[in-house]
Amino acid sequence: MNQHLHLGRGMTRGALTILPIWSTTSARPRYTFDATKLHVAEADNPVVSQLMIGNVGDRPALVMEGLLFEGGLQHRMATRSMMVGVHQRIPLPVACVEQGRWGGASQQSTRGRRATPYIRESVRRPAGHDVQGEVWSRVAERTHGHHNPTSSFVRRLDVADARRVDWSDVKPLEGQCGVLLAIGGQPCVAEVFESSMVLHGQWRSILEAAALDAQVAPAVLTPGRRARRFLERIEALELRDNGSAGIGDEAVALDDKVSVTALRWHDRDVHTRMTNLRHPMLVA
Repeated sequence: MNQHLHLGRGMTRGALTILPIWSTTSARPRYTFDATKLHVAEADNPVVSQLMIGNVGDRPALVMEGLLFEGGLQHRMATRSMMVGVHQRIPLPVACVEQGRWGGASQQSTRGRRATPYIRESVRRPAGHDVQGEVWSRVAERTHGHHNPTSSFVRRLDVADARRVDWSDVKPLEGQCGVLLAIGGQPCVAEVFESSMVLHGQWRSILEAAALDAQVAPAVLTPGRRARRFLERIEALELRDNGSAGIGDEAVALDDKVSVTALRWHDRDVHTRMTNLRHPMLVA
């Protein structure tokens, strides 16, 4: 990897432990991550797996993997991180996060919220698997037991409940540009951004989604040594080019235990997602 990561002490509530990450390559962003600068709509010939996304701002726009788009013919989530050029309009790969609705307006909106790590990981299936079917299955698990006729993950996020542990009082630390989320005693996923400013912008959506996943895990503290071993394994991997992602490029690394995807732009890692493939929630 192009970054050297430093891990801080974690904080645990219920089954979720969050651990701060600092990077030696942190920099001020030269793009916007403001979702209001995005114009999102169905394609001219609408399909479940694609939306058209436009950047109406005066700087390139970062679109986050797992970002939720509401409305349209059905609610969707972005399946990869991409960089959209100024006044550019490009197709965005998405997956549907509700089932049984195909109707409504052509335009989508976003509040900057994101799907949970468990749901986001459903799109990284081996070739030949029914990715959309897997997304629907995992969304149904997270919406089960709530009045939700279309098994809408968007509607599930709208519903507060007593089992969801509140993290609203926890803020990123000075200079922190990443976070490792451990669930049920094991590292699950980490996200590192080029800038602490971007992490601040994503902070609430990251923790809100992870808190839903944590509801179904045992309330177990995650030892710091497990988190450190997870990051050390990732830092030893060499990322390889995986094609373009808008005006950016995607790089990936994979072994039998971890998966890494990085969005690169102007030779910098803008957003890096790191997953523990052996986490019990994902293995099950």
